[in-house]
Formats: sequence, C-alpha cells, structure tokens
Amino acid sequence: MINYLKKLFYDQKKIILGLGFFCFLFQIFFAWFYFEAQIGELVISFLNMLPPSFRTLIGIDFGSPQFISQLLAFGYTHPMMLICLMFLPLSIPARYITGEIELRTFDILLTKPIKRETIPIAIFVFLLIILLFHVFSMFLGTVVGFILWDLAINLADYAIASLTGLFFFLSIGTLSIAISTYQAERGKALSKTISIVVFLYFFDTIVKLSKTLEFLIPYSYFQLYQPGKIVTGEYSPLLSISISLIFIIGLLLIAIRKFKKRDL
Repeated sequence: MINYLKKLFYDQKKIILGLGFFCFLFQIFFAWFYFEAQIGELVISFLNMLPPSFRTLIGIDFGSPQFISQLLAFGYTHPMMLICLMFLPLSIPARYITGEIELRTFDILLTKPIKRETIPIAIFVFLLIILLFHVFSMFLGTVVGFILWDLAINLADYAIASLTGLFFFLSIGTLSIAISTYQAERGKALSKTISIVVFLYFFDTIVKLSKTLEFLIPYSYFQLYQPGKIVTGEYSPLLSISISLIFIIGLLLIAIRKFKKRDL
C-alpha cells in the first residue's frame, strides 16, 4: 500500500500543492476583501439589500452580532471553494479505479502479492490525506487573516468547521470510490458521481430558497457542511461528523466488497 500511495502522490503532486495553495490564498483574500478593501463595504451593503431567502442561502444574518464570523465562514462554502475541495475526491477514484479497469493496467499490478482490497483502501487513505492538507490550508488562510486584520472571531470554531468539512468531502470521495468500483468506463463513473453531487447541491439550494419546501432543509445532504451555523453555535459538528462517518464506512465497505468480486 505504501508504494501505491507513493505512486498516487507522485502522479498528483502538482495538483495537490496547487489546490492547497489556492485554498490558503482564497481565505486570505476573502478576509482582506471584506474587512480591509474599501469595495468590501459596497458588497456588504448590496448583500444586505437581498431578500431574506438569499441571505439564508449564503448563511449570513446581517443583524447578528456574529456577522463577521458568519461572513468569514461563507468563504468555506463559497462555490469556488466547494469546487476546489471536491475536484480530487470526485476525479481520483474514477481515474485510478475505473480508469485502470478500462485500460486493463490492473493486470500488471495484481500479478504482485497484493490483496485486492488494498486498492480501494489505498485510494481512500490518499483522499483522507489530501483533504486533510486542503482543509488545513483553508483554515491556515483564516488564521493569517485573523492575525493581519485583527478579526473578532474564535479560531477554534473555524478549526471545528474545517474538521466537519474534512469528513463531509471525504464522504463524497468515498461515494466516488463506490461508484467507480461498479463502472467499466472512467467517463461514466465520473459523470454519475458528479450528477449525484450536483443534484444534492441544487436540492439544497432549492429547499433553502423555497418557503414551501423549507421543511426539507434538515434532510439536505449539504446540511452536513454548515460552517456558518457551526461558528455561531447553531449546529452540532458532532452530529455532522457522525452522519458523515456512517456514510463513509458504509460506502467504503460496499466498494471493497464489489472490487474484490468484480472482473478486472
């Protein structure tokens, strides 16, 4: 497994470092933009004019005494940040499970004394390590913003929010691993995983914007990653992590079972 992990890191090292650097810089820029740059005041005034449903969507209550905390936490769920943190968890399993099956390059690997379950487990460990690096980079960007502009926030809350993000995005990565073990074409594995995640994201958006469907908000999968509510104490990170762990364990067991039985 160690050698296989080394191969994965060697293949993806530039992307891993690039995404980590982006996560770090994005959070610094986010803090600077709203709390140091003059244009930030104009943007905040514009956001304050939006309907309450849109403010609920981005998780900011402009009348709250914890407004600064909520605004910074929105940087953790900004669409660009979501795309960044989902990029590798969605693509790696399709590339290194379905892609290897499609190209029949597993034949060479499995001629060595290696157990089949090592492959999905190694990819899971790889995703765990890179996601840990990326969410830490994101949190480190907030720490730098806190130091530079003396922000009135509790850094421990953002550390906890980052931890919930680690398990949330890892659950998506495990979903991708499970789907990839059932597919024979890399394109189909990737498209199916992306379709599910996009559906879940738009479901979350619709129920937040609709008054008639707001009762479905607690059932949205993206409610497992709510930094804005975590930093204000409105949401239990333990509940989020527990649910994510249930999905992770279940999906990983399914992936291992299928990969051991399928024709490579």
